[in-house]
Amino acid sequence: MSEKKVRNKFKEYIWDYYLTNRDITRQSDEYNRQNPEKGWSPSAKVYVVIIIVGGIGIFVKYFIL
Repeated sequence: MSEKKVRNKFKEYIWDYYLTNRDITRQSDEYNRQNPEKGWSPSAKVYVVIIIVGGIGIFVKYFIL
């Protein structure tokens, strides 16, 4: 009998994942070079401040008081 060639499917999946992510990263980097980001919008900054203040308030309420 002839011996079957064993395929490593896991290796193929990982390699395909690596190649796909490499292509996506390359496309993303090219797009970001052509269209630089403008920074955070004022509303996003307000949301972050509210979340941080709320987190500090919860910490103070449950761990300090």
